Amino acid sequence: MHKLRQIFAFVAPYVKPYWGRIVAGVFFGILFGVSNGLALWTTKIMLDRLVKKEASEAPSEASASAPADPDGNWFVESTASVQSNILETLNPWLPQMGDPLTYLQIIGGLLVFPLLVGFRGTSKYLAAYCLAWASERVINDLRVTVFRNLSRLSIPFFNRSTTGDLITRINGDAQLLQTCLASGVSNLVSEPVAIVSIFTGLCLIDWQLTLGMLALFPVCIIPIIYFGKKAREATGKRVAANIDQSSLAVEMFSGMRVIKAFGLENARVDRFRELSQQLIRQTMKTVRSREIVGPLVETVSMIGIGALILYVVHEDRSMPDLVVFFTGVIMFYTPIRKLARLHVSIEEAGIGANRLMNVLDEKPDILERPEAKPVTGLERDIQFHNVSFAYEDEPVLTGLDLTIPKGTKLGIVGESGSGKSTLINLLFRFHDTDTGAVKLDGRDLRDLNIKEFRGQMALVSQEVVLFDLTVAENIALGQADCTQEQVEAAARNAHAHEFITAMPEGYDTRIGERGVTLSGGQRQRLAIARAFVRNAPILVLDEATAALDSKAEAEVQTAIDQLSEHRTVLCVAHRLSTLRSMDRVIVLSKGAIIEEGSYDELMAAAGVFSNLAKAQGITA
Repeated sequence: MHKLRQIFAFVAPYVKPYWGRIVAGVFFGILFGVSNGLALWTTKIMLDRLVKKEASEAPSEASASAPADPDGNWFVESTASVQSNILETLNPWLPQMGDPLTYLQIIGGLLVFPLLVGFRGTSKYLAAYCLAWASERVINDLRVTVFRNLSRLSIPFFNRSTTGDLITRINGDAQLLQTCLASGVSNLVSEPVAIVSIFTGLCLIDWQLTLGMLALFPVCIIPIIYFGKKAREATGKRVAANIDQSSLAVEMFSGMRVIKAFGLENARVDRFRELSQQLIRQTMKTVRSREIVGPLVETVSMIGIGALILYVVHEDRSMPDLVVFFTGVIMFYTPIRKLARLHVSIEEAGIGANRLMNVLDEKPDILERPEAKPVTGLERDIQFHNVSFAYEDEPVLTGLDLTIPKGTKLGIVGESGSGKSTLINLLFRFHDTDTGAVKLDGRDLRDLNIKEFRGQMALVSQEVVLFDLTVAENIALGQADCTQEQVEAAARNAHAHEFITAMPEGYDTRIGERGVTLSGGQRQRLAIARAFVRNAPILVLDEATAALDSKAEAEVQTAIDQLSEHRTVLCVAHRLSTLRSMDRVIVLSKGAIIEEGSYDELMAAAGVFSNLAKAQGITA
């Protein structure tokens, strides 16, 4: 029950917009539950009327259907009165063995069970449809909320998470919850009502025998609780195995070139098979826990049936009593069996709900202050003031001071781990400084509107990110609401128009996931076109040509030079030849600036920069 309350409390905010359909589903579920008791009572009445009455028997309909009451029990007396009134109303419509048939009885005899079954089936269908309609939308809203929250989280969260885990949370965990809501809520409403209505019907037939039958009920509860715990444990391990398998698939598909180059196909397949076996084992444990409860409950119900047969023989009860009570016992334990399976589903859904709650509880490391100031452009400079930063316990930048006046083209050089990329990450505020501040026109980035100050920058990096969209849509991602004319102008400036128009559908050609249909130079020029469309005053180039061959680099460099005009530029470069056009170059080492000056000055200084250039075959 605690797990169920936890699930309902979690989904309550998402249920609110669809409460009308849910109330309708619950209402029809109640009707379906009531129809079970109604079916049992109707069967009893019809079977009693099919037994031919002896002449010596009293013809009273009430006495024919009311249970014996030797002690004058108040419950039996009151229910007998109600049944007598109902039967008096229905008597003209129901056939009676030994009496001539009338038109009304023919109609009633033909329609009584079709109407009852139709009512039962319709109420079940409407309950299932309404609740499924609502649950699909509730889970869709939940998925969107989880996805939105993930999009708001900071870079450190994704550095410590796996793609397979995040995909499993959005899809797999939400699916566990959806299954529970779609079928579980319906059963949770209809089956308890069915138990109560069938129990009431059986009491109307023989309340003493019905109460005796309840002695078996606790026996059914024990396996439900025990196997529910087993299912919860197995589901947790199954989700973990599914995460590992999803992560492996993502790694394989994204690194297929390396896998094929090193002949790792069999090793990856063997690992996938091993994880699949783990997944199968945990899934089968869940299936066993879910499916074994039904046979146990059915076995217990059959014990009740055996006791019923002995009782009827001992008491010399009529055949209608035996048939109706036999049917009633089976009907009574059927909803119990469904609730037992529902208990297992609730335990499974609880695992998914906990994992989704954990994601929604995650907060961004980078937060925007309520009084964040607007940003409209770069007026004076960018400043790194006494900036220190460490990844966990590893220092990367230490007391760095750097001022970049508006319009300056700054080159950034240094060995791996010197802090070049960290400098860029701090400028975009992907991380916050440990000490010191990064300032835009003298204002700390932490005091500015994040979306607006990032809107003043365009990024072209070595790792080009393209999406499975058309060429035009990929370029247009640089600026919302840009026109087709702006897209084409940006492509021309990036020297991409020629190869785009040569594609099968031109700007409407889909380029595949990560732009796999394009060469490295073409992907880079699309990234530059995206930066042209953005038309931001600050341009950040992070190893933009490092992965290109000489010819592609020359083509891309021409586009970069054009893009850099009249902008403030920060250019992180490994190939030092690309820094000739920079106004100023800094050399980083262990998080500190060790050399600074123009390209020619550093080449003439015969220091670290000059040595790096000579190692690349560059001479003054």
